[in-house]
Amino acid sequence: MGRELSFYFDTKLDFSLTVTNHDFLLRCLPADRPEQRVLSYTLSILPHGVVTSLGEDAFGNRYCAGRIADSHDEFRFTLQGTAYRDDRLRPEEEPPRCYLYPSPLTEPTEELREFYDSIPHGCRPLKTAAAISAKVHKHFTYTPGATVVTTTAGEALTLSKGVCQDYAHVFIALCRLAGIPARYVSGIPVGEGASHAWAEVWADGLWHGLDPTRGCLAHEGYLKFCVGRDYSDCPLERGIFSGGAVQTQTVFMKVSDE
Repeated sequence: MGRELSFYFDTKLDFSLTVTNHDFLLRCLPADRPEQRVLSYTLSILPHGVVTSLGEDAFGNRYCAGRIADSHDEFRFTLQGTAYRDDRLRPEEEPPRCYLYPSPLTEPTEELREFYDSIPHGCRPLKTAAAISAKVHKHFTYTPGATVVTTTAGEALTLSKGVCQDYAHVFIALCRLAGIPARYVSGIPVGEGASHAWAEVWADGLWHGLDPTRGCLAHEGYLKFCVGRDYSDCPLERGIFSGGAVQTQTVFMKVSDE
């Protein structure tokens, strides 16, 4: 049964020094897909920048890009709106072959291969993916600050701790070792706090969401922002600016049933 979701997503960057010529790229606009319809949304950006382009990238993610030329020490973007999620409307499709192969943050290591060999493999891809998700969930201890955005799946597995993107990277790497197409998903689930990452695997003609961080399915309470081979394909915000500032990021989101 479908769910109508009300969402709010706010990100603030504070710069230690004044910066100028700030070019930014945002991938926080939920895509309109058969199983996810965006009913309404507003996106506000401060300080007011000129949006130079709106479009879709190679993975079908919606983006907006812009530039703030004037001096500023704070950058903030806020998204809010409503969406309808119904996984019964997922279309049957063939996944791009890139989701079968290693990507920069999911390269297999000897430790990943040994970990994969320790997992019972089912005869059906979705059953195998569920077993992998459960094993990853049990292996990790959720530890903010233990990793960074460039931490690879192999490094995260060795640490046995990390955050949602690390769980997702290890899960994706293992699924691809099993010959199961898998992709990284960024978005926000029902609740409040920070943004989240999970994964989708392709089986029986459909994409299925699994959340190894929480040890559950990524159901219709999960609002998808963007997808890619791994985090490096779909950060929610990326930018470059003039100035020697250090930036601090604060994120808050809230998703609820209408």
